[in-house]
Amino acid sequence: MIAAFINPVPMLTPEPLTTTGLSLAGAVTQLLTDADLIPVTGLDENELLEVSAAFTSWQVLLYGAVVNTPDGLEDPAWRRLTHESQSLHVTALTLAGQAIEHISMFGHLGLTVERVVRGHLLLLIRVSHPYDLQLALDQGERAWADWLASGPLATDLHLVRDGLRMVMMPREINVESAVNYVIGCLGDERPMTVGVGASAADRRFLELCDLVLMPGDSAISWPEAVDEI
Repeated sequence: MIAAFINPVPMLTPEPLTTTGLSLAGAVTQLLTDADLIPVTGLDENELLEVSAAFTSWQVLLYGAVVNTPDGLEDPAWRRLTHESQSLHVTALTLAGQAIEHISMFGHLGLTVERVVRGHLLLLIRVSHPYDLQLALDQGERAWADWLASGPLATDLHLVRDGLRMVMMPREINVESAVNYVIGCLGDERPMTVGVGASAADRRFLELCDLVLMPGDSAISWPEAVDEI
């Protein structure tokens, strides 16, 4: 058996819908026909339903905050860990949300700031731009990262860049920990694991897999794996 940990964005959901993107999505699906597809994504349960793929095994959602079992239910042990982290960092996340709002306002960046709540507690701060302006997002990311690094919350939170989104969340909540947890739950006869991703942030969970698949134009930098010619 093969367990394929895949970030469906953009591997299975190319934007814009180009012929090349659709061909790549089809090729990936064909290659992994006999594998159990395990999404590793920033999407939530409702957003994942819009992806044209059969996810019937484990699921790692919301950047590692949510782990769903093959039964479709949230894993209780992982849920407790996430809830504990949320409880500890409500104030830190509130300050982070205020910080990026000030950065956007004083920098005239026009960013959209969303506070994602799970279980009645603040889980993460998600930032985007209504017109997907890369420059505004880049400027906001640099300023937000500087704010975090220069303050007392650097050990509490971490910043993740996910394409045209930025996310600030508790440091204990991350995709690599969630994927490692799921791998440990696959049983004594551990299957071969394949990691599939294209964004720079995907490297954190790809490194945990036995094999890695990524497109030639991937944003992932892996210089030590490339032989000099």
